[in-house]
Amino acid sequence: MSSSSPLYARIRRNTQFTELVTRRNRLTLGLFVMILAVFYAYMGLVSFWPELIGRRLSGDSNLTFGVVAGVSLFVFFCTLSGFYVYRANGEFDRRTRELIAQIEREDGR
Repeated sequence: MSSSSPLYARIRRNTQFTELVTRRNRLTLGLFVMILAVFYAYMGLVSFWPELIGRRLSGDSNLTFGVVAGVSLFVFFCTLSGFYVYRANGEFDRRTRELIAQIEREDGR
């Protein structure tokens, strides 16, 4: 479907579509800000508090706080990705189906 088709223009004018786009953009912006904040907090720790990053978790262990924090970043980012996929496959897909059904009813299909 080309972006100049009448159907596309009707969908873009639909208030449900506008709300869907707004909700999705708000979610993605919020997750993006969280990722940046957590990542730059970690980088700040590495830069300004290297003794904490290098501190061993126990006396004779080679495991440091920095390693645990770094692995935790990956777990956090994967969790946020999973949350986004959950919302996209649930709420956003449901709203898209509802919008398509509404447009088809209006067209008399």
